[in-house]
Amino acid sequence: MAYIRVSTEEQARQGYSIEAQGQVLRDYATGHEIHIVREFVESESAYKPGRQGFREMLTFLKRHQDVRAVLCYKIDRISRNLQDYSTLTELLGIEIVSATESLPSGATGEFVGGVQAVAARYYSAQLSERVSLGLKTKASKGLWPTYAPSGYNNAGDGIEPDETAAPLIGELFERFAAGGMSIDTATAWAKARGLRSRYGHSLARSAVHGILTNPIYYGALPWKGKLYEGVHTPLTTRETFERVQEQLRDRSPKRTNQAFPYRGLLSCGYCGCKITAERKKGRYVYYRCTYGRGRDCPQPYHREEEVSERFAGVVERIALSEKIAQKIMEVARQEISHWEADRAERLKRLTREVDRLATLRDDAYEDKLRGRIGEERWVRIDSRLGRQADELAAERRELVATAAFPLENVEAALELLKRAPRLYHERSHADRARLLQTLVSNSVLTAETLVPNYNEPFAAVAEGLVSGDWLGEEDSNPH
Repeated sequence: MAYIRVSTEEQARQGYSIEAQGQVLRDYATGHEIHIVREFVESESAYKPGRQGFREMLTFLKRHQDVRAVLCYKIDRISRNLQDYSTLTELLGIEIVSATESLPSGATGEFVGGVQAVAARYYSAQLSERVSLGLKTKASKGLWPTYAPSGYNNAGDGIEPDETAAPLIGELFERFAAGGMSIDTATAWAKARGLRSRYGHSLARSAVHGILTNPIYYGALPWKGKLYEGVHTPLTTRETFERVQEQLRDRSPKRTNQAFPYRGLLSCGYCGCKITAERKKGRYVYYRCTYGRGRDCPQPYHREEEVSERFAGVVERIALSEKIAQKIMEVARQEISHWEADRAERLKRLTREVDRLATLRDDAYEDKLRGRIGEERWVRIDSRLGRQADELAAERRELVATAAFPLENVEAALELLKRAPRLYHERSHADRARLLQTLVSNSVLTAETLVPNYNEPFAAVAEGLVSGDWLGEEDSNPH
């Protein structure tokens, strides 16, 4: 089966990228005697799990056990997050075939493919970081960087008070600071006075609470955990804002922190239920089965320190020596070198073909001018050649925009695998859990064992360390 994805609805409407990808996949399938039983097409970002088309493809694969591979244009067309990639390769055992990327077979191929999925996610995260940096820079200058909050309108690079809503929010702060007003009564007051969200809806209780706790209204500018000095017009004073916070604190229930860092990483090896956690005597954390299938599960209670120690073995199991890391790095260099050579050749071919079509269009136009062909025939020829040229140009643009797989990403992954055990033992439980979330999707716990389900590419590393097979064999992809 084939999976085709573009990033935005606009690309989907233009159709060029989808058509170009589809043609490449069909040509590849024909040349390799692959039968495409169904095509799935969608236009949605692959950075986060949950795409509709991807879910439909998973349902199809589960119902058709004879379909064991997915053909895609590039690895990042399938996924820019580890969860989707692992679902296909680990849980369903599906082979991912890239029509434009060279992936060796064996453990090395799985490792390189997994690193490409990690790198695709890294690219999306990097793009998000660049956007976040731009917004942070704007905030540091005192300018609100996104949609204006209630009571303000976007104006130029900043925000300005809304003529109708701003006085009402100022009055809301004064009334609440005076006492005798709860969030419920404040919400009712805001509704009666006509305060609305930017979508025109009455403000919910949570929205009113958000207004009353937002420093933006006394002139500060909160952004990503920091307060900057805003250049906008405040709607209340700092003193009034602080009195409101005192009123809210007096009404807030006191809660204790119940953080259980390893919860969500474990399932019961006896009954398959989730492993949860609880605190005993106010200080000791224990992990236990949720008893979702009754209380006859033999899973014992496990101290957090014991669970942490078992997870240490999970990390150590995929630790790489310097020698093996260098071997994998050499394979990656070879693969990237082959990819770059193939990319350069394909760019030359596409450029020649685009130039050839342009010449044919010019010749057809010349034939029309000289009366060799009629207007109607010329329109058909020009339209057909134009569509072909657009498709080839779109494919060429995408190829130009596709950078070689960054070696630094492979180096970063290998460096993590070399340093992971030391990092694990030096950090807190919370930091250890964050490292584990990168390495494993889930781990199965029993009284004596803890068996991890590694994410790619770390599953390939675990396999390679056991088998010693890092080089694999020649791949079927002639590229």
